[in-house]
Parts: sequence; structure tokens; C-alpha cells
Amino acid sequence: MIFIDIVLPVFLIILTGFFLAKFGSFDMRTLADIALLIFTPALVFTALLKTPDTLTMSHQLVPFMIIYTLTMWTLAVVCGRSCGLGNDDRRALILSTAMMNVGNFGLPLAWFAFGEKGLNISILTFVLFNLPLGTLAIYIAQGGRGDWRTSLLNITKIPIFHAVLLALLCIKMELVPPAYILRPLELLGQPAIPLMLILLGMQLAKTNPRVNFRFLSLAVVLRLCLAPLLAWGLTGLLDISGIARAVVILQTSTPSAVLPLLYSIRFNTRPDLVAGAIFITTLLSSITLTFILYLLQ
Repeated sequence: MIFIDIVLPVFLIILTGFFLAKFGSFDMRTLADIALLIFTPALVFTALLKTPDTLTMSHQLVPFMIIYTLTMWTLAVVCGRSCGLGNDDRRALILSTAMMNVGNFGLPLAWFAFGEKGLNISILTFVLFNLPLGTLAIYIAQGGRGDWRTSLLNITKIPIFHAVLLALLCIKMELVPPAYILRPLELLGQPAIPLMLILLGMQLAKTNPRVNFRFLSLAVVLRLCLAPLLAWGLTGLLDISGIARAVVILQTSTPSAVLPLLYSIRFNTRPDLVAGAIFITTLLSSITLTFILYLLQ
């Protein structure tokens, strides 16, 4: 029942986007811009305003994000070297395993699994993990050739963080936006989650994965097996408990993120391998996430 009630709905929406891209002629770039510039910031802003207490978890989730990302990065490097992967292949492995799909996949999954309370916590997790997605992922894809300051500045260009800062300002100053502002923002935030899943399906339909058994095996083991174990241990170490613990473990056990694929294409960092990892981990996550949800419940 866990698979049918929680995991299957997510994959059905992804499948919708997949078939739309295969048999339709939609401008995915425009849809992605609408989601990034309008729907997602509206969702983040209104969710944080409705549950300001969620922000108190930042002192636990920030160290979790840092330790988790650096540990997964280290594991990818060590495993890649142990298996004889070249420099570009190792960078592709880091992009495929240290960066998970905490947004497109993680937000709706947490919402289906834990309802409104789970969604609010997952939004905070989503915001925090966009820091490495917007900085480290670019630096890794560049192979250290780029300026880390430029990578860091990219985070200021993401509208999601403007929404976070604005919400923090309102909470700090105890300002409540009038209804004629909040109501349209709440409506604009509602399409964010289904559109994220549809975009994921459309992106999967356009990827050209390459079958490399050694690379894909490493990606699957690191992303779908070791990552949940690491999250489980870190939540205990950092005393993250209750529904927050369940959401964080679930969200950081999701398949490989799509955004690093765009970076790997831009900097020619084995996009064929990254695309393959996204495709296979997304498919196999239907099994692993069902098992994780069973343990969490």
C-alpha cells in the first residue's frame, strides 16, 4: 500500500511529463522558467510564512547539509579512484551521487507521505540543499577550472533565495502581508509541485543515457544505498527527530538530481554518464524509496 499510496502517484505524474515530451511539442525551457521564477518562489515564501517555527530547525539542518554533501563527495571520489575511473568520470560520479533530486522529486514525495507538515520541512531542506546545487555542482562540473567566487555568486541569481530572504524579513519584523498579496501567492505556489514532476519526466524523455555498467553500479550503490544510511546516521548524530527526521531521510534518499546534468552538458563533463545515472536511479528509486518509507513508518 505504501507504494500505491505514496510512490506510485509521484511516478504517474513523472510519466505524464515523459509522454508529453515524447509525443508533444512543448517548450520545456519556458515551463522551467515559469516554475523557477514564479511558482516555486511563491510556494517557498507562503510556506515559510505559514510555519515560521520550521526555520528554527536551520541550526540542525545546516550542519546536516554540509556533512552530508562533503561525505557523499568524498565517497564518490574514493570509490571512483578505487574502480579506476578517470578524472571526468569521477566528476560525473560526484554530480550523480552527492547531489540528489531534493526538489522535483523530494518535495512532492514528502507531501504525499507526510502531508502539509512534511511539505513545510521539505521546503526548508530543499532551500538548504540548493546551496551546493547552485555552487559546488558548477565548480565540480568545471573541473576546478572556474572561479569559485563566480560559482558562489550564482546562488544570488536563484529567485528561491530571494523568496527565503523576504520571508525571513517578514517573520523577523512580524509583518503579515495583506490578503490581496498572500492569496494570489498561495495560488501561484500550488502548481509548483506537479509542474516540477512533469518537468522531471520531460527531462528524462530528452536524456540520452549511456550504459556503463561499472559507473552505473557505483552511482546506484552510492545514491540509493549508502546515501540513506548516511542520512539515517546523521539525523541521529545531530538529534533530528520526529517527522523532521523522516522527511530529511526520505528527501536525501531520492535519485540523482537533474540540474547537474545541465552543468555537465555546459562544461562537457561526461553528460552521457550523468544522464544514465539520473535515468537508472529514478527507475530503481521506486523500490528503494518504498522500502525506506516502510521503515520510517
